[in-house]
Amino acid sequence: MKIHILISALLLGLLAMTMAGAAEGIEATTAIKLPVDSITIYPDGLVFVRRLGSMNVTVGDHEFVMNVPEDASQDSVLFLVSNSSIVRTVYESMPIYTVKVLSEGNQDFLLSYLMNGAGTWVPNYFIHLMNGSGVVTSNAIISASLGEDLKNIRIKLVAGPTQRILERYADYEAEAAAAPAAAPKEMAPSYLPPVSGISTGEMETLFVFELENRTDLAAEKVVGLPLFEDMVPMRRLYTWDASLSQEGPVREEIVANNTANHPWPAGKAQLLRSGEYLTSVQMPYTPKGSNASIVIGASSDLKVSSRLKDYNISEEILALRSGENLTHPVKKTTENWTYQLEIESTVDRPVAVEVTDTKPREAEILVVDPAPTESTATSLKWEVTVLPRQKLQILYSYRMVRTETLID
Repeated sequence: MKIHILISALLLGLLAMTMAGAAEGIEATTAIKLPVDSITIYPDGLVFVRRLGSMNVTVGDHEFVMNVPEDASQDSVLFLVSNSSIVRTVYESMPIYTVKVLSEGNQDFLLSYLMNGAGTWVPNYFIHLMNGSGVVTSNAIISASLGEDLKNIRIKLVAGPTQRILERYADYEAEAAAAPAAAPKEMAPSYLPPVSGISTGEMETLFVFELENRTDLAAEKVVGLPLFEDMVPMRRLYTWDASLSQEGPVREEIVANNTANHPWPAGKAQLLRSGEYLTSVQMPYTPKGSNASIVIGASSDLKVSSRLKDYNISEEILALRSGENLTHPVKKTTENWTYQLEIESTVDRPVAVEVTDTKPREAEILVVDPAPTESTATSLKWEVTVLPRQKLQILYSYRMVRTETLID
């Protein structure tokens, strides 16, 4: 069923415009209000509104008075009529468009605009833990303040990395502040691409969710609507940075691999197992194909300690030749460091542990047992499995050599 335009006469004002238009060859002046077809809500509160309708129109020039909200960004308003061209626009509180219609019959009307601070949305998660996997369920908590109740509309929700959004919004604020004083206060952010043709999918670093069903949104009301449900691989992990906390505690987290075809926006989450509530956590922004590290907090399941097991230092004086017959003394200092990392399980199940520690950039590694899974110029990382009630040790040593010239 087509959505038709709601036509309302402006009484004497409209009659005056009609008489004036007739003298100028205007076929008719009509005040119309198109019903909202869809809204797109951005993370910073920006809302893109798209209105659609249809109407029988004769050939010739017509004037249409559009009911555009006062809070709309006036320079973002777009009005289109099929089989026609826009001749001119008079920008007032209700813009007046002069349209040249090229063929008689039923024409499609489109009106779109941006409204700042007119809507919000956040994801609300439920993470159901299972052995080796889990279900990530998300609802969208939506609020729209467009000044009217919305009926049977499509809803699109834009998500992206929080920091990237803040950086873009900061760019827009700086751009707006540098604009001339006469510029419209409600400037549309220049980084936003045209939105009228968006479908669910990627848009630069942002992603657009389109809700599956049309729905109603009451003005100034908050509603929760299903967003997605993903079954994904999950594992429980303990992490310990020995350089920051020599005696722990270890940190427990859930690592969830986002195998869905969309990102997981950042938001609050309830962690559940077998339908029972465990704790509240934060879901980080997680692009598709990457891992979400969902931090549960400090854990007493493991006892850890890092200690310096051995240290020795030696010095020797050497004579270095700097020319054919010239020598000069130097002092060579050698230091050997040996560290022991210990992990003791207090639970009756195997646990996966990720251990990291730092080392000086100039150090030469002598012994590492077990071998690290990852090594850089300044760090070592082990990924180990600790068996029930097991006490596991990691031993490593390195050497540092430095020389200094002695002045005679």
